[in-house]
Amino acid sequence: MATSRRWVLWWSAIWLIVSARSLLAQERPLRDSVAPDPTGARITLDSLAARLARTEAALALLRQQVATESATQVRMRSRVHLELSARLIVNGWRTAGTGSSSEVPTFAAVARPADPLLGSTGRQSLGLSMRQSVLGASVSVDSVLGGVLLADMELDFFSRALDPNPPLFPEPRLRTARAMLVWPRTEVMVGMDTPLISELTPITAAGVAIPTFAAAGNLWNWLPQLRLTRELWRYNGATPISIALQGAVMSPFSAERHVTDAAGPDAGQLSGRPALESRARLRWGGVDDVAGLQTVLPEGGEIGLGTHTGWLRAVGDSNMTSWATSADARAALGHGVELRGEAYRGRLLRGLGGAAIGQNFGVLGNTVDKPGVPLTSAAGWVQLNAQWHPRVIAGVGCGTDRVLGSNADRRRNSVCAVHAIWRPSQPLMFSVELRDLQTRYAAGRQHARHLNIGFGIEL
Repeated sequence: MATSRRWVLWWSAIWLIVSARSLLAQERPLRDSVAPDPTGARITLDSLAARLARTEAALALLRQQVATESATQVRMRSRVHLELSARLIVNGWRTAGTGSSSEVPTFAAVARPADPLLGSTGRQSLGLSMRQSVLGASVSVDSVLGGVLLADMELDFFSRALDPNPPLFPEPRLRTARAMLVWPRTEVMVGMDTPLISELTPITAAGVAIPTFAAAGNLWNWLPQLRLTRELWRYNGATPISIALQGAVMSPFSAERHVTDAAGPDAGQLSGRPALESRARLRWGGVDDVAGLQTVLPEGGEIGLGTHTGWLRAVGDSNMTSWATSADARAALGHGVELRGEAYRGRLLRGLGGAAIGQNFGVLGNTVDKPGVPLTSAAGWVQLNAQWHPRVIAGVGCGTDRVLGSNADRRRNSVCAVHAIWRPSQPLMFSVELRDLQTRYAAGRQHARHLNIGFGIEL
């Protein structure tokens, strides 16, 4: 009996010692102890602890980076907004008759007579081009000097447009670039844009590089300028109404040289004075410039009256004055129909974009001693557009430019165009435009027709 008790006590002591060692090992593992895994691999406990520490540090760093990125994205969304746009289009054209340009004609040119031995060039042309593709970017930034900063720019590939042999590798050309600070009643713009007195552009997919109705009432040259707009009065009723005054200081450009220096600076630069423009506008119905001019106006409208004054030195030792008065209008007629147009009368306006059918002076006495008579012209264009379906825009319009007096070579130019743009599914776009050009010269009338079909994508 005593022996049995001794064996029980002995085995109990052994069990207590083993249990104590196990508990001690769990609470404070030895540094060099090892633990087997099911695959037989032996991994030190301190190595696992180090890896766990590194993993926790990496997770902490990742959480910090995600938090920083999230904060940056919120700031970008709330204060800075960037948009990129592109229209990649292939224009195919056929011109019957002789145009000022086979690709984008603005008036009908005089055909060369047939050579008795070599024959003639014919009176038609056909081709494909992607030079009227456009790339753009716009940025808006809140809270800049208490206002909103808007900036945008556009590029096309119509550089060297007047080269008699258009390049096979189109070169980029800066079209417009603007930066505007906008407050509730004031706007300041600096950049390169159309003349202040001729901001409207016909809706088209065939006259992008040289706008439709250029040399037929549409002044379009993109010129560097500084522009100020101040709203004088606003009515915030059911139909908002506002009246504003605008002024612009523009780079002097006349598309002429002094008769004694055909390779020198532009005659406008030689005047030593900037060109000045002013415009008064009336808006109603919430019209917004940012909405763009290549879309049908859904409601409201705008009417403007403007003036232009410039100077150029093309002959002699004194400056000649360039001037213009203008009117423009754009109005929604309801049911997806819109009317837009411009008109002006002025002198020596070729530098603003093809005025007087691309002429400043008459042909009589065009020498150093007698450079010709400065030409005055009256011109205008109008276009009616409709968008009865969200994916289709169609329109028809005409423009004319009449040179006053009988000293000009080109005396009257009339252009009519009908167009349609179909967007079957984003981003696809198809367009067609038929243009009829009639130009009266001192020696007679010339006629040309131009058909343009476009296939492209808009992003």
